[in-house]
Amino acid sequence: MVMTGSMAKYTKGNLLLIDDRPIRYAMSNIYEIGATWPKSYDRVVIGKNGPYVLACFRAEGEDASWWYMPHDEYLLLVEGEVRVDYIEPRDQLKPGPHKNVTGTDMGHMVLRDGSLASLPARVAYRMRAPKKSLVLLQTKHSEWLTYAWEEICLTEE
Repeated sequence: MVMTGSMAKYTKGNLLLIDDRPIRYAMSNIYEIGATWPKSYDRVVIGKNGPYVLACFRAEGEDASWWYMPHDEYLLLVEGEVRVDYIEPRDQLKPGPHKNVTGTDMGHMVLRDGSLASLPARVAYRMRAPKKSLVLLQTKHSEWLTYAWEEICLTEE
C-alpha cells in the first residue's frame, strides 16, 4: 500500500526487510524531522554515500545565512513554498554560511511542492519561506550538517 505524509500528518516509518539482518537498515522520517526538529534551516543528514549527503530541513521564515559552496547542490521542495535568492559574490568567499554577501543580484526562484532547484557552485544563496516548508538538500559532507542518527532513525538490532 502506498502511503503519503505531510508535516501535519505522518506515521513513523518501518521497513519491509529483504533479508534477516535488520541491523543493515535504518529508517528516518523526513516529515517527522520537518515537524519536530527544534531549529529551522538545520540541515539534518538522512542519507550518506561517500562524500555525498542527502539532508532535510524545515524552512520557516528567512534563513539568517547566505550559503556559498564550491560544488553544486540541489534542492527538492517536498512541502510548502520557498524562495531562493542568488548572488554572484564580488569577492572570493570561504565555503559555508555568511551573514552578508555583496555582489551581483542574480534573481530568485520560487519553489512549490515538488519543485527542484539547482544551487550552482560558487554562487551564494539564501532561502525564505512564508510558511512552514520541508526541503531535501543534496550536497557534500561538511561541518555545517547535523548528524543525528540516534534521534531520527527507527532501527532494529
